[in-house]
Amino acid sequence: MEFCVIDDDKIYQFLVKKTIKSVDKNFIVNLFEDGLEAITTFKNKGICCTIILLDLNMPNMDGWQFIQEYEKLQQIGDQKHKIYIATSSISKADREKANQFKIVQGYLTKPITKEKIKDLATAV
Repeated sequence: MEFCVIDDDKIYQFLVKKTIKSVDKNFIVNLFEDGLEAITTFKNKGICCTIILLDLNMPNMDGWQFIQEYEKLQQIGDQKHKIYIATSSISKADREKANQFKIVQGYLTKPITKEKIKDLATAV
């Protein structure tokens, strides 16, 4: 199973990667600092992950912009990946906005726990 973590916080990236690996050391974790880096990689190399953990507030391309660009990629290919918003935002408006996107599977509030990673992995 392969995860993509799209988040500009290096400490969070380190912690969530460690958490994912603690669930299964064979899980692959790809780290991206913002949506633009992820989209560029996906366009050039193909979408490489089963589960995407997406932050909302990032420079260059935020989570909402990433989702819009990702939907365009999905129109080209037929692969389906699970996107989960993984944010520190507890805003009701953000939750409602996330629900408007069919490709968003869920809204997770940081920190992401080992139990949550297990739940995501078994739901695939």
